[in-house]
Amino acid sequence: MNGFWQGRGGLVVRVALVVGLIVVVLAVLIPDHETGDLGGTAWTLVAYGPADTPIAAEAPASITFEANGRVGGSTGCNHFFGNFRADGERLSFVDDELGFTTRECDLASAEGKQEAFFREQLPGGSAYTLTADRLTLHFDGGQMAEYVRAQSL
Repeated sequence: MNGFWQGRGGLVVRVALVVGLIVVVLAVLIPDHETGDLGGTAWTLVAYGPADTPIAAEAPASITFEANGRVGGSTGCNHFFGNFRADGERLSFVDDELGFTTRECDLASAEGKQEAFFREQLPGGSAYTLTADRLTLHFDGGQMAEYVRAQSL
């Protein structure tokens, strides 16, 4: 067996393993969809609800768009995760799906109200506007969520 790994056959296997590893790493790091101007940004919720009378965020909530097309965040009660697309005007989620953790939330609490809002609004995607320090998601039905850029650690 030792002779195989030191000979020509072993070299071919080692090269194939290295090439396979590179392909896997690139598949994870490079998105197969457009991340637009949101990739590599993180945001903290400040307000949500009806656009004409937004509600100030009472429970800490956030959203992070990774450069590789992954999205994750918190509703204030549960965490969510998935893959996103952004084209400068519209945010959508790959296969129209987001995963959510399943912690129970008191619907009468600030966390529970935010949870219900984001579970209903986020999966369908949204239009969005982006400035240097603000991200606003514009959902159907006149609903919105406004975020400020998260502080760097």
